[in-house]
Amino acid sequence: MKRTIQTKLVANILAYLSIAMVIFLFGAYKMSHGVVDVFLSDLAKSCADRMAISLEYPMKQQDQEGVLRLLGAETVEKRNYAIVVKSGAGGDVFAGVLRGENDETWRPITDESAIVEECVKQSRNIGSNGAELGVVDYYVSLRYKAAKLRYILAVIVSLTLILTSVLLVSLFFAFRRVVVRPLKKISAGMENIAQGEGDLTARMHIETDDELGDLARNFNIFTENTQSLVAQVKEVSQTLSAFTSQISSTASELSASSAETSSTLSQVSTTAEEIKQTSMVSNQKADGVAQKAEEAARISKEGESASREAMEGMQRIKDEMQYIAESIMKLSEHSQSIGDIIGAVNDLANESNLLSVNASIEAAKAGDFGKGFGVVAQEVKSLSDQSKQATGQVKAILSDIQASTSKAVMAMERGAKAVETGENLSASSGNAIRVLAQRVEESSQSAAQISASSQQQLMGLDQLTAAMESIKHASAQNAEGAQQLEQATAELHDLGGALRNLADKFKVD
Repeated sequence: MKRTIQTKLVANILAYLSIAMVIFLFGAYKMSHGVVDVFLSDLAKSCADRMAISLEYPMKQQDQEGVLRLLGAETVEKRNYAIVVKSGAGGDVFAGVLRGENDETWRPITDESAIVEECVKQSRNIGSNGAELGVVDYYVSLRYKAAKLRYILAVIVSLTLILTSVLLVSLFFAFRRVVVRPLKKISAGMENIAQGEGDLTARMHIETDDELGDLARNFNIFTENTQSLVAQVKEVSQTLSAFTSQISSTASELSASSAETSSTLSQVSTTAEEIKQTSMVSNQKADGVAQKAEEAARISKEGESASREAMEGMQRIKDEMQYIAESIMKLSEHSQSIGDIIGAVNDLANESNLLSVNASIEAAKAGDFGKGFGVVAQEVKSLSDQSKQATGQVKAILSDIQASTSKAVMAMERGAKAVETGENLSASSGNAIRVLAQRVEESSQSAAQISASSQQQLMGLDQLTAAMESIKHASAQNAEGAQQLEQATAELHDLGGALRNLADKFKVD
């Protein structure tokens, strides 16, 4: 069942009024409860004051019967539950009455314990001119309070229901005139746009200054904006149809170009892979050359070191030959000196021989006295002969030594020349080996550079291969994207046609 705004509004108003009534009644009950409490307290107080004045005379006379008659007469009011008079300043009960169970009669009591019902109590002293004759306790039944509250609440509820009914009827007719009728006009206009011919040129004619007038004016503005928007949609759909045709053609060309690019990239990737394999072989060869060059550099350094040691050995040999030559020269000089000494010894031997001959002659002249001297002379002659013979032998040996020394000197000179020649050759070979080592070192560095360059080329080729793969993958994605773009363009063209058909359903002119 369709619920109109009027029905919803009435239901909401009833719900809110019900809640408001419950809250109002609860507050009224609380307020009435307090008002009745105050009323009963004041009533009991006034009755107690009145009874205290009425009981002065009987209490002076101690007339219990008279007191009971007054108390009984007071209990005619149903609100009065009990009245108790005490003698002195709150002493024993002098007289008291209690309403009966049927609320029509009363009976006397002698003790306050007979009062079992909940009451409002007020006490007043009995007496005048400073004389205190007793105390009167006045009890007002709370049943009277409940009856009073029920009466007050009944009046409040009745008034509230009457006012609410009047308010609801007034609100109903006012709402129909102020809200429902304009809303029906607005609903009819919107229904005409939604379910009719889609006439966006229609306008609402509600000239009020309230919210419904604002709604109608805003609806007219919305209709104008929608009219302008639909007109623009028509123009855009036509333009979109032309653009999608161009984009579709471009997407087809892009798809073909992407396929051709992908094929070219495959060929380039194959060529790059072949170049990579060739570079790997070149790199292996370059590594081998670098290793051989390093080994040759090491051997040349060892040859250079051996040549340098040979030069140093030749220099030491030269120094030793020089030292030996000097020693032989000194030996030759010493041999010459020995020859001179031997000549001197030979001369001395000749002189000694001559002296021994002379001594023998003189000994012979002396006869027996000269025999001893003659023996000595003979021994001296023998010694001189031996000396001459020894000096001759030594001289012959010295001659041999001098001849050998001369030959040694000549051999030393030839050896010195040979050593010098060997030193020069060692120096030449050392320089050649050193130059060779430098060239080998340069070759080794060049080979290392070639190897490093080949390695970099391999890295570059790897990067190139990876880049080509990325480009190939991107090209494939582009081709796939071009196909998707072509499909999307076709779908967009269809959507543009559908949009144009939807816009044609609205009247904007």
